[in-house]
Amino acid sequence: MRDAITRVGPHEERVPFGDGHLIRNRRGFRPCPWAFELARFAPIRSTDRVLDLGCGGGILLCAVGQVHGETTLRVGVEFDRAAADQARRNLAADPFGPTGVLRADVRSLPLRPQFQVVVSNPPFYPAGWGRQSAHSATAAATHALHGDVNHFMAAAAAALTPGGQVVVVYDAGQLPHLLLAMADAKLTPRRLRFLDDDRGKPARALILAGRDGAGLTVERQRFAPNEGGTP
Repeated sequence: MRDAITRVGPHEERVPFGDGHLIRNRRGFRPCPWAFELARFAPIRSTDRVLDLGCGGGILLCAVGQVHGETTLRVGVEFDRAAADQARRNLAADPFGPTGVLRADVRSLPLRPQFQVVVSNPPFYPAGWGRQSAHSATAAATHALHGDVNHFMAAAAAALTPGGQVVVVYDAGQLPHLLLAMADAKLTPRRLRFLDDDRGKPARALILAGRDGAGLTVERQRFAPNEGGTP
């Protein structure tokens, strides 16, 4: 039964991922290479419920498990049917506590405040912006075809318990859009870390926000080869 759950499809491959493995597509979009950076950045406790909005193949939730160990619950929400199935199989192979994946649209998802931590790697670009992939799953991962950053932050805010926190990885060049979306959702940024690429330029930004708090800490992390592939 376990082999059936963690099967690898004809267009997929199983690749090393930290201390374990990850099922991903052979071609097209590669899952978030900053997953372990986000997991280490997120202040997650064993008693927390963790929600990933737009979880794709489950890479962030798998990284959270490897970095923080067992938690009360990890849940992913994903619109794409194939990606949601892939996430279920990846999480089925991971031993770090109960998990679940819900196939749903963040724009219409009824959420209650029951998660202490919400993580997300939402699409960065508006539909039709720049060079959009002809491959639907790749396009949906990078462009807001099924909800933009405003929808993701509104959903994150709705899911948070009092004192809960949102942790997002986002394109550094698009950061103003994320900050405005957080403000609209009444989320206050508390900590910001820029992640450099191999050219020494900020490529991505990690940001932690909550419903309260004041003051913003700004950090910068220099590029380190393969750093994103280790827990």
